[in-house]
Amino acid sequence: MPVTPFHYPIAKILHQLGGKINLSLPALIVGSMVPDLEVPFISLVSQTQDRLVLHSLIGGLTLGTTIAVFLTVLVYTPLVGAFFPVNKENLRQKCAFSGVVGVSCLIGVLSHVLLDVANHTYNPLFWPLLSAAQTPNPLIQLLGGPDIASLLVHGSMGVLFIGICIVNRNNFWEQLLVGDKNKQARQN
Repeated sequence: MPVTPFHYPIAKILHQLGGKINLSLPALIVGSMVPDLEVPFISLVSQTQDRLVLHSLIGGLTLGTTIAVFLTVLVYTPLVGAFFPVNKENLRQKCAFSGVVGVSCLIGVLSHVLLDVANHTYNPLFWPLLSAAQTPNPLIQLLGGPDIASLLVHGSMGVLFIGICIVNRNNFWEQLLVGDKNKQARQN
């Protein structure tokens, strides 16, 4: 899997492309990282796999989205507000419970699950309808095998992250962690 923070560029790009929907960047960020919460727990009980429920479409879009909404609304605001110089009112608005936060979390989780397809020899996309072992991933072979696929995914996410940092260097932490509060005004 891409190292969890390497899922961030997809969240930021989705936020920028959100158009009139005005997706919540904090919810996209949290959603894009939530599926990996299961990895340490599954690794403790299984020697063969480290992804299952939150990396499946059904589990990710239901349980993963629920967890992401909870974390966005209750944890992200105090955590980011305590450690980063951001506009706390803008942060509260972007993380307040709403349909936009729910949809943004769902899109973030889905982006994580789909990005991982390009980086694992197996991916439990259709669990519980199919066992994790019954969901081989032909995309890995098309990308040149697991090592090259991993290098391609990590390299492209690293390059995207560097580009995002350069483009958002003004008001850096606000742009990276909360999103531009003037985005909606500029779109109208």
